[in-house]
Amino acid sequence: MTNASGTIVYVDADACPVKDEVTTIAIRHGCRAVMVCNGGIRPHPHPLIDLAIVN
Repeated sequence: MTNASGTIVYVDADACPVKDEVTTIAIRHGCRAVMVCNGGIRPHPHPLIDLAIVN
C-alpha cells in the first residue's frame, strides 16, 4: 500500500487538533504521515503512520 506520488504529510502533533483525522485520511489514501512531537503522544500501530520525537 504505497502512494504513487510519494506524498508525506508532516504534522505538528503537539499543536494539531485534527491529528486523528489526518491519520484516518492518510491510511485511507495510502500516504505516509509523520507525527512530529516532543514525546507526549503514543505511536500509532499502522505502518504508514510514523512518530518523530524532537527536543
